[in-house]
Amino acid sequence: MDTGLLLLNIGYSLTFIALAIREILWLRTTLTAAQLFLFLYHFLISENTSAIFWTLIFMIVNIYMIIRIFNERRPRIIPDELKDLYDGVFHQLTSKEFLYFWNMGTIKTSQNEFLIHSGQTQENLLMMLNGTSSVEVNNKHIANLDRGSFIAEISFLTGEPASADVKTNDEVIYVSWDSDRLKRVQFENPGFWMKLQHALSQDLVKKVKPQKKKESQIEE
Repeated sequence: MDTGLLLLNIGYSLTFIALAIREILWLRTTLTAAQLFLFLYHFLISENTSAIFWTLIFMIVNIYMIIRIFNERRPRIIPDELKDLYDGVFHQLTSKEFLYFWNMGTIKTSQNEFLIHSGQTQENLLMMLNGTSSVEVNNKHIANLDRGSFIAEISFLTGEPASADVKTNDEVIYVSWDSDRLKRVQFENPGFWMKLQHALSQDLVKKVKPQKKKESQIEE
């Protein structure tokens, strides 16, 4: 087999193999290798100017995408003051996704006031950072929300009115994410949105379990 035929067969074989690869990084890498062999064939053997140009363009695009993938997957340093939140609540997100999401939020303070009333719709996504908030139903205290707890996330997700009041105890610090911006993220990055929904669901499960346990003890 002469050199030209060998280069051509290797190039097409790698392209065929790439069809079976699902992992995007390996797919891009295999396609780049395939285009390299095809480029060498057209550059050294066939001297087809159009083929040389297009295989070079394909190589450049794939190399650029490989660099982007590496950059996106490169771990980012989580600040010490946020590590507990990342590990406990947002571990489904990559470190880059978490920092991107965190920087979308606005830090706010509140003292002895309602963050949401029963019957209202939670417009923004809220999470406690410091201090505690009381969850009340018909003026009856049923739970406390502390660091890492979302506030009225069911109302935020469903658009339905909240079923309880949430009032801050003394001075608290919380973070607020604008709903309009999150809705844009929902459509622009569905994968990220699914991870965020998982974090909200996990927070809800944590709240429901102690409440069910408390109710069963009362019944006994």
